[in-house]
Amino acid sequence: MDLSEVKEANVVKYLQKNEQLVRLTLMQADLEFEYPQKLEKMLIKADVLELADKEEAKLNFAAFAKEAEEARKRVLTYEEYFDLDPLKDG
Repeated sequence: MDLSEVKEANVVKYLQKNEQLVRLTLMQADLEFEYPQKLEKMLIKADVLELADKEEAKLNFAAFAKEAEEARKRVLTYEEYFDLDPLKDG
């Protein structure tokens, strides 16, 4: 623990005497500062992934709609409709 910037001797003595408490307090302060930032970062990542999933779903639906439109325009023959093989006997 670096106490070089502390000017008063009695404060230095108190901090040295309660070093574990000081370390614990400083760690708690770091956690209170870092946790909200990490949580916000996780929420932003989740939002971006959700947006990407929605865009992917739109693309998949657009491809499906295009295939459906092409299938709707296609005219089936009798053999195709009833899944008959014209080369097969019978």
